[in-house]
Amino acid sequence: MSAPTTTAAPDARAAAPARSLLRGTSWVVWRSNRTVLLVLIGVTALCAAYSVYLHGALAEFLDSPQAAARTGRLLPQHEDGLGTALLLLAFLPTMLGVFLGAPLFAAPQEHNTLRLITTQSVGRLRIVLTMLAVPLLVVLLTTALMSVALTWVWRSVDTRYFDGDWWNSDVIAATGPVPVALALFATSFGILAGAVLRRSVAAMGVTFVVLVLTAQVLKERVAETLVTFHQLTYPMGGDAPQLKPGEVQVDNWVADADGTLYGWGTCVLRTEAESTACVKKHGIVNDVIDYVKLDQLPGIQWSMTAVLLAMTAAMLVATVFWMRRKSL
Repeated sequence: MSAPTTTAAPDARAAAPARSLLRGTSWVVWRSNRTVLLVLIGVTALCAAYSVYLHGALAEFLDSPQAAARTGRLLPQHEDGLGTALLLLAFLPTMLGVFLGAPLFAAPQEHNTLRLITTQSVGRLRIVLTMLAVPLLVVLLTTALMSVALTWVWRSVDTRYFDGDWWNSDVIAATGPVPVALALFATSFGILAGAVLRRSVAAMGVTFVVLVLTAQVLKERVAETLVTFHQLTYPMGGDAPQLKPGEVQVDNWVADADGTLYGWGTCVLRTEAESTACVKKHGIVNDVIDYVKLDQLPGIQWSMTAVLLAMTAAMLVATVFWMRRKSL
């Protein structure tokens, strides 16, 4: 009689499922938005790799005889490469608001899946907070990494890029803390628009229009209100003093002997006689230049970041309030 065979019990540790970083509602949120989030992570990896390559290319250029020959300027390929990267990062928040923020609550409400989720044992507040936390955390980490990478590259050639004109380029919106704050703001606006409108296409359209206008206002108006311009005065009609590297002219005026400013075109009339009479009437004797210095950039960016984060917090609170009060 043969001895009974025994089957070895499988190792309990091997049989136990691996613990997942995301569980429950957070896993559902990740799975629902995984396409956009994975694309964002992929873009971040590409940006980091390109930044390392571009920084190396710029370092090689700065050590070459070409750098001395092109005083204060970059090679066209370097200028275009860095400019394109900064432009894409400046535009990325709008894309996040449209394709990640707007559908976040609009899509599940439109397809009645959010109502099903809230019938489970998890409370509505926890579901809403989780739906906000997962994508915003990914946005925070990825945009922070991209901003650090491109700021590192730009700082290596700051006074050479765009002829040193950081004020009128994408430097303000695409370096330092601003890209992170812009991305959180744009995504939060899209989320709020989707929660209120409950239709993905409508929310995406509204988000795109509002964010494009907001970016334009930030570029043309907000920075001016967050900085105190330096002024340089010199005799009218004389040669303007040369600004130092990193100093950018923002505006120009004419002024009388007491320092009263007039618009540059105040006395730009049709005839020389009329112009001369206008100058005498106002007592204009000086030209004045408004300019900013490179060391003012961090103050502008952190002030802008504080404003954007305050608006982001307000929109997130409004979203939570709306989603808790309104029927699904």
